[in-house]
Amino acid sequence: MAQDNDRSPAARSAPPGVTSPPDQYETFQGSKSEDRDGSISTAASAGNNAAPQTEGGGNKRPTITEGGGNKRPTITEGFKTIKQDDWFKIHQIPCAREGFMTGIATGFVTGFGRLIAGGRIPKALNWGVGGFLISSLVGWEYCQAVRRKEKAAMARVVEVMDRKKAEKMQQAEEAAKRRKAAAEKAKEEAKRWYKFW
Repeated sequence: MAQDNDRSPAARSAPPGVTSPPDQYETFQGSKSEDRDGSISTAASAGNNAAPQTEGGGNKRPTITEGGGNKRPTITEGFKTIKQDDWFKIHQIPCAREGFMTGIATGFVTGFGRLIAGGRIPKALNWGVGGFLISSLVGWEYCQAVRRKEKAAMARVVEVMDRKKAEKMQQAEEAAKRRKAAAEKAKEEAKRWYKFW
């Protein structure tokens, strides 16, 4: 059964058990309405931005508009966020110094060792640069892991100190209440002109 090329195919109905589009499309496009042929069209709650429709009246997946949506940043956009002054502040980044020092030492030893072992100069340089890059990354990650452990330990210490401080304050308040109650009791006894005994 052949179809004419100038007509678009008829819109398919929804699979059995499916009654509405997923929630993400409803929240993105707004309210939905049903056409005569049973296809669902969605309109944006803002007004002018209507959901795109196919020629046959079938529904089409909503596209992400320029005004919003889940656009992923690209690598070039990430590099654009780096300022020129940031290159002069690399030494202030935590663990950068340790990583570079480890990389320089390992790269020198690796390249020099490869040269002594009988490798040509370009190959020894490649080994040295590779050793520098890998060991810099490993040194930086190791330093970051140590810093994370130290931060977690410091957070635990601060939490324990705060808890002890709160307990001491509570004990001091209770002692002050007891002293106040004892002083009031002593005042009441002093005010009495009679005593039972």
